[in-house]
Formats: sequence, structure tokens, C-alpha cells
Amino acid sequence: GKVFKDNGGFDCIIGNPPYIRIQEMQQWAKEEVELYKKIFKSGSKGNFDIYILFIEKSLNLLNSEGASGFILPHKFFNASYGEQLRGILSAGKNVYEVVHFGHQQVFDGPTTYTCLLFLSKSPISDVFVKRVESLEAWRDNGIAVSGSISSNTLSASEWNFMFGENAELLNKLSYIKTNLEDVTERIYQGLKTSADKIYILELIENQNNFIKVFSRQTEKEYLLESGLLHPLMKGGDSRRYALNRNTGLTILFPYTKSNDDKMILIAESVLKKDFPNIYEYLKENKSYLENRESGKMKGSDWFAFGRNQALDVISLPKIFTPDIAPVASYSYDDIGDMFFTGGAAGGYGIIPKEGISFEYLLGLLNSRLLDSVNKLVATQMRGGWYSFESRFIKSLPIYIPDNNEPEKFALTK
Repeated sequence: GKVFKDNGGFDCIIGNPPYIRIQEMQQWAKEEVELYKKIFKSGSKGNFDIYILFIEKSLNLLNSEGASGFILPHKFFNASYGEQLRGILSAGKNVYEVVHFGHQQVFDGPTTYTCLLFLSKSPISDVFVKRVESLEAWRDNGIAVSGSISSNTLSASEWNFMFGENAELLNKLSYIKTNLEDVTERIYQGLKTSADKIYILELIENQNNFIKVFSRQTEKEYLLESGLLHPLMKGGDSRRYALNRNTGLTILFPYTKSNDDKMILIAESVLKKDFPNIYEYLKENKSYLENRESGKMKGSDWFAFGRNQALDVISLPKIFTPDIAPVASYSYDDIGDMFFTGGAAGGYGIIPKEGISFEYLLGLLNSRLLDSVNKLVATQMRGGWYSFESRFIKSLPIYIPDNNEPEKFALTK
């Protein structure tokens, strides 16, 4: 009480807040999570990580001349759940220094992508930024790529902290007002089965209308009807322009199209009658399948996928990108027969709007230019790999020529 009575708050706050996603906390502290959402503005959007609450709280605890410093994940710079916190800090011009470690691992043990974030209670005109490319060199001699940006450039939108040549490149591209999200019908994550070891099977051989497969769940071979089995690709099956169609994997997809062209789960009675081998295989795993999602799968839909995402679009022609890759690796499934999953080792499908050529979009996305842009803004992983998640690639600039305007990019003769 004396700190606030005499000084109006703390002079300095230093910390390493806990990194805990609220999805985990909801299992054992549900009421606490709901309280956070009401108390903190930064916790009002999405499935946040509670470290962002500590940042908002620390700012409120500082006196008018106070400062704080934290080591924490830099995911809130770009994640949608960080929008409110970015808005708070940018409006108050509270950020005065960022030391960005990129993919460098500061802590032993679990992989964490962190930064040092220094805040000032009073407004700051410029933000000093350091990008650490070698943790050892930075620790020993303070070596990092350094620069500064105006606080006015920060907003609730994503933070990329560009300066020098990188900022110049993005500025040159700023004349392109359309982005990937504008020219696509969908950018979607792949299927989520919540039981990959059961639904994803290893191919052994084709036998007329049946396929012999191996299940990693039961460690046994099965002869299953081919009608519900579809080729499956992983992120590693996609290279620049080249898609490996012979992956050796198949996915059991127990869905069919309804009269209004929607994917619906096949009725259990139909599955049993028309696909008896598949039904017996699924029934063998029924105990596991119906206890997924904390028991929510019990009932007639016990063999459905854990999530409904991508069911209606997975079989359409699409541009595919792995969710992580060392370099742009977009490929084209022109038939629509290749299925894929979401999350680690999966990827995203991209469906252009009518009038936008698949091939044209594929060429732009695989270009060195747009790959460079993505590497400037996306999360960098260990080993020089980068994220190609929707939240990054959707903002890539896509130039769409207008037949009614003068040519801007004509080659000089």
C-alpha cells in the first residue's frame, strides 16, 4: 500500500511470467479463466496465453516514471489474441525496447520462441529494436542487428519491427493494395480427426475394390473397402510446384455428400451394410473413438472426426502449403483427390476466387520475393524453418493486373 500511496506505483517491475494457454487452464481452473476475461482487456479475445495478462497488469502497477522488463513469447506480436494488448501498448506508446530472439532458444527443455520486452509508463517516441541472430554472440558481446522505429508505426495490427532494408522492401510493396485473403475464397487448415493413428493408414497394396492397409493403432493389417479411403499427403510431400502423390498413406474418410452438396457423416447402419470391413475396423476401436474430446463423441456419431473443419472443401482442387517449411513449398492439387490434415506436419489449402488463376497465384506464392516477405513477418522455427500458417500468408501482397489501367510493369525494350 505504501508503494502506491507515496510513489503512485512501482519504479521497476522485472519478470518471467508463466506461459500457459487458457485451454489448459480450463481443465483445472475454469472459473479463474472466466474471471481473467472479465478483468483484463488483453484477455477478452481468443484463446490467449496468460503471459499477456502479466504485461497489462505490470503497466497498471508502474508509477508515472516506472519501467518494466519481461522475457516472454513473441507470439503476441502477430497472434490474433494479442490484438488487444498491442492496442493498449501502442496507444500509450509504452514500448521502448525489444530484443527479438527469433528461433534462438534461450531456455533449455521445451521449445519456446521468446523476446525481451521493455516498457515505459510514460510515452516513448521511438522503439529500439535488436534482432539476435546468434545467441552466443549476443550473450558474449551484445552483437545483434539493431535499429529503431517510430512508436507511431505501432498499432493494434500485427507487429513486425522492420527497419533498414527490410522496411524498404515492404514499403516498395505497399502500393499493392490486395492481399492473398482478398483474392481467395478460402484459406483453410486441413482435417482434424483427433485419432490419426486410427484414421491414417499405411498402404500395402490395392486389391480390386479393396486396399490392404496397416494400422498404427492396432499394429495389424486390414483389407478395407476403397470407397472411403483417400490419398493422404503430409507437409513434406509438397515442394515448389511439385506434389508427391505416392505418399504411401491413406485416410479413412467416413463422410458422404448430401443433396445440398454438404459433407455429412455416413449413417452407422449404412456404414455397416455398404462398408462392412471398415465398420468392423472402426468398431474394434470404438472404445477409444467414443471417449475422445472428453466423452463428447459418445452416441451415434462416435466414428466422426473430432473437428468438422475442412470437410466440405478438402476434396476440391487447391493450392497446398505445408504449415512449416524452410522455403516456399506451394504445390497444386488440380484434381482435388489429395487429402491432408491440419496442425504439425499438415498444412493449409488455398482456393482462389473465380477469375483468379490457380497457376498465376501459385507462381506468385512460390516466388523468391513473396517468400522473402513471408520470412520477414512469419515465426521462425529451429533449424531455419518458417511458419506458413494462414495468419501470416493471408497478408502477402498479390498484384492483380487491371486491364483498364496503364501497364506498370512492362519490360523495357
